[in-house]
Amino acid sequence: MDAEPTDPGRVKRPSFASYAAKSVFGAPGLYYHGQRQPRGDDDPEPFDTWLCSPLECRAATHDERYDNHGLLLRFKPPYGQWREWAMPLHMLKGSGEEMRGELLNMGLRINPDGHKLLTRYLAQALPDDCVIAATRVGWHQLNIAGVDRCVFVMPRRTLSTSHAADKITFQSEYAGHDDFMAVGSLESWQHHIGALCSGNPLLVLAVSTALAGPLLYLTHRQSTGLHLVGDSSNGKTTALEVAASVWGGPDFKRTWRATGNGLEGVAAALSDTCLILDEIGEADGREVGSTIYTLGNGIGKARANRNGSARQARRWRIALLSSGERTLAGHMSEAGQRPKAGQSVRLLDIPAKQTHGTFDTLHNCDDGRAFADHLKSEVTRHHGHLGPAFIEKLIRDTRDLPAEIERFSKLPYFDTDHPLHGRAAKALVLIALAGELATEYGLTGWREGEALDAAADALKGWKSLQGSVQTEHEQILASVRTFIERHGDSRFSNVDSDPRHTPTVHNRAGYWRDHPGGRVYLLMQSAIRESLGGFDLRRGLDAIETAGWLAERRNEARSVRVQINGSRKLLYAIRVEEGDGH
Repeated sequence: MDAEPTDPGRVKRPSFASYAAKSVFGAPGLYYHGQRQPRGDDDPEPFDTWLCSPLECRAATHDERYDNHGLLLRFKPPYGQWREWAMPLHMLKGSGEEMRGELLNMGLRINPDGHKLLTRYLAQALPDDCVIAATRVGWHQLNIAGVDRCVFVMPRRTLSTSHAADKITFQSEYAGHDDFMAVGSLESWQHHIGALCSGNPLLVLAVSTALAGPLLYLTHRQSTGLHLVGDSSNGKTTALEVAASVWGGPDFKRTWRATGNGLEGVAAALSDTCLILDEIGEADGREVGSTIYTLGNGIGKARANRNGSARQARRWRIALLSSGERTLAGHMSEAGQRPKAGQSVRLLDIPAKQTHGTFDTLHNCDDGRAFADHLKSEVTRHHGHLGPAFIEKLIRDTRDLPAEIERFSKLPYFDTDHPLHGRAAKALVLIALAGELATEYGLTGWREGEALDAAADALKGWKSLQGSVQTEHEQILASVRTFIERHGDSRFSNVDSDPRHTPTVHNRAGYWRDHPGGRVYLLMQSAIRESLGGFDLRRGLDAIETAGWLAERRNEARSVRVQINGSRKLLYAIRVEEGDGH
């Protein structure tokens, strides 16, 4: 920031200068000191144009790949404190209208007749300092003086154990927007909200899920997710708002009433924290399955720029907390979609049916509704502190967190040999670890083991609600078994019978013949595809072969050629075994 001038005649012209206080030129602000060309032999005529409130370019910015260049701006609106914004340089394109709109939204006053000069000032700025531009919230790895530093970037603050926080800043087109607003204090949250979670496993579980986001990167995971299922007005939404208070206010909670593309943008903006979505019934049942896959995989759809080149896809790591009156499978089935095993373990259905709706302990409130209303009121006054405090502790924790995950996984509550149950258990182990670490750090006020017990109860609830969910392998075998049981007498006939004395078979699926080991069904290719219920033929045959249901084959092919009525037909010989095919 330039010193206050005392002699206007000694100011370099042409030049830009910013003054924090009132000067001989007038009000505080960024000025252009120019001079008009003289007429004849006259001296150049100086002029001074006020462009905007005080503003300076503190540093140049770019991301780790030397893309996404920008400028770190510092400015002082007439009302309020100094503010900073890492502005992407591409916002200077055209007239710079988008850039000016963001600055105006943050309180900067701009001379409408000087906007071209303001754009010129920013376009030619070449600050001496340079910092990394983080274009998403969450963990970033920096190498400073040959030492790797892990920092957590948020829109208005960077959490780090060293001066690395000065080397990176959050850069976004939307300067004034911040999901991570804080009100009250950590101590007030502990007293007014954290203490009320104790004795309520679902509230403990919800808060632990909100805290699980920062652990994803540190434990080499991509996502984890829970879906609270229960009757209307039983407190599910209140549990979500309590979870939202970990990172921000009640507005941190979103609804499912959004497109898949819209949720991609929200997930990217909240990376390494928690995406909280209320009422899955508002989502399109035809799209919700693919949305779950997208959110869980952590990468958005590939899109093209206007010139046809590939645009960089959004990326994120996220913990997902959802609610609804129906399970994910129930919502998809109602829309005519077949739920897949991978979806069911990316978003675990947890029954929200406790003593008082979602609650067990009412902490002196008359009933569940009064307790929910009290919590809703408290989260508006105490929020946004627990999440950052948790990260500050995590940064200093030198333990092997992946090893802690493995240790928790071997506890009797979570130990299982079933592959899908194992994936569900791993998700809940991560959530349990987040809650237990926060308790150990002295952040929650819960008793030791309370988050672990809540996660163990949730796993039991998941098993009771949807624990019979099948792997793709099991789904294929169940579909083939059901097809044969349903059509074995009506769409098949004995391959060795005399066609002259055999009733006409309509919509034939194949033939059968008896062997000492049991009846073998010879399915035509169209029938085997039908029996797989939408699974790919190769994937289906892999499952059938692995289960030992492939009764015959010719060399490497998994089909056989059978002579029927004077012609050779390509058929698949299947003997359905008792049991589940494992």
